[in-house]
Amino acid sequence: MKNEKKKENNKNIQHPLFGISTKKWIKLLEKNKGIDFKYFARGIFITISSIFTAPARYLFKLKYDSKINKTKIKHPPVIIIGHWRSGTTYLHELLFQDPKFCTITLWNTLLPDSFLILEPFKKFLANFLPKKRPMDEIKVDIDGPYEEEGAIAVFSTWSFFHCLHFPKNAEEQYLKSIHFEGLTDQEKNQWKNNYLKFMKTVTFANNGKRLLLKNPANTTRVPMLLELFPDANFIHIYRNPYKVYLSTIKMRNKVLGKLALQNASKEEIEKQVIENYKRLMKSYFKLEKQIPKNKLVDIKYEDLVRDPIKEVKKIYEKLNLPNLNDALPEMQKYLESKKDYKTNVYTIDKKILDRVKDNWNFTIERWNYKPPK
Repeated sequence: MKNEKKKENNKNIQHPLFGISTKKWIKLLEKNKGIDFKYFARGIFITISSIFTAPARYLFKLKYDSKINKTKIKHPPVIIIGHWRSGTTYLHELLFQDPKFCTITLWNTLLPDSFLILEPFKKFLANFLPKKRPMDEIKVDIDGPYEEEGAIAVFSTWSFFHCLHFPKNAEEQYLKSIHFEGLTDQEKNQWKNNYLKFMKTVTFANNGKRLLLKNPANTTRVPMLLELFPDANFIHIYRNPYKVYLSTIKMRNKVLGKLALQNASKEEIEKQVIENYKRLMKSYFKLEKQIPKNKLVDIKYEDLVRDPIKEVKKIYEKLNLPNLNDALPEMQKYLESKKDYKTNVYTIDKKILDRVKDNWNFTIERWNYKPPK
């Protein structure tokens, strides 16, 4: 059954990079040493679709560029950060029920520099999306909240998502896209300008509403985010590291089957998960001091699941966000719709327990977690 699933994944040629420009696609291949033969069909799909979407990008620039450049982001964004598989998606979807927010949608990330032009084709293109996310069975909605890293992968050669697309070059992609290590000043400025342009595009498309962002990769981009949005509010969510490890390994393996353009070994994936967590969290613990205390709130995932409304009230009070009462009815509806959702159940042996404790004990002790039973 597993082998049949792997074959099915390999035959799946649709890819979220279909909206990339041909020029960026060629640069991406050069920087990451091409694609493996097994994924050749995916590469052809991206190449052909990048050519076909070129007119839309040109028209988008012609029609909207001036308006987007003049757009002001007047309201300080609310930014959800935290390691992957720590509950960022759940918190993002819950807070997005508040009508004062706008957010990045999956549609925005697929075509970051042409989605307004291609809006009439959105329903048709949605037919090519999977029904559920491969790592946790959460429903995929083309208009649902998503992380901007998907858009970054389309408009930049450096993105965490490229770690999944090009696993052989995952180390360089991780360091350059998340920690900005090894980037020249010119590359950093270009990356930052592209990011701001996309945020302005989404703000323009949503008539100036307040941005609600969620992106685990932003956890160590705090200085850049504060430079762009000095009054930004941050919500950091954390979860039992033992479960984060198991969930991240599962996510990486399942997503690679859908997104990879190169082969990856199980051993290398496990090594990356261990090392990336250490680097991400140690970096964040240093950088969080740059965020004003009244602009940062820490949320424990287990508390959020146990009493979500209590934790939401804590967020709104600490960050001084207005009109929670107006949002509560929609939040309650969302929670009611999720009441039958079952989180993944994991078995964890002593070998894994020891590996996680040996490498991630600095967070286990900080947050006072115990190994799951």
